[in-house]
Amino acid sequence: MLAGGPAPSDIRPLGVVSHAERAHIGTAAVSEGSAVYEGDRLSTEAAGNLRIASPSLTLQLDSQSTLVVQRPAGSEGGVAAEIASGTLIFAAASTGKIVVAADDALIRPAANAPTVARIHVVNRKELRVYAQRGALKFSYHGETETIAEGARCRVLLDPSEREAAVAVASESEQEKKQLIKHHKFLILTIAMIVPGVTIPLLIYDLESPDRPESP
Repeated sequence: MLAGGPAPSDIRPLGVVSHAERAHIGTAAVSEGSAVYEGDRLSTEAAGNLRIASPSLTLQLDSQSTLVVQRPAGSEGGVAAEIASGTLIFAAASTGKIVVAADDALIRPAANAPTVARIHVVNRKELRVYAQRGALKFSYHGETETIAEGARCRVLLDPSEREAAVAVASESEQEKKQLIKHHKFLILTIAMIVPGVTIPLLIYDLESPDRPESP
């Protein structure tokens, strides 16, 4: 599962499987307690679910999703996660480091603060991004924008003028609360949600390591 095999100093797990249903590492079925290493390809079947936990980061793959995990180049600690299909939810503590690659776009926490986000790959030109807790930094081919906490966004990559016009026209005036247009991408904020109302399991995983014990 590790192409070429890692150097001995790199044989450290990126996390441990805390929940698995119809999920795989490579071609093998995965179960709770399995370690996840750099270069592993993670996937879920229809109605599948996979959750990976580390001290400062939790990753969750929903049904019919595919993800490859790496260590970020030139960085100590953290995870670089490339999602090819489906949905990834991550919860990062203030010390957690993660960058998600989706169709050449890069998504990461905007600050060293607790962050929960949901990223769904619709197709090679469209993403859905939800910054449930904390703001996100969205980058694509050298252009960068911040997605505010609570924003649920539709992102179009390399849209033609016609595609951009159709996308804007398809959203109601009430939904188009914010439109951010760059040369390379278009972000439509289609809803602002009160943070903390969804993904309760990941919120728990996020807050527990950093929350001091009650006196």
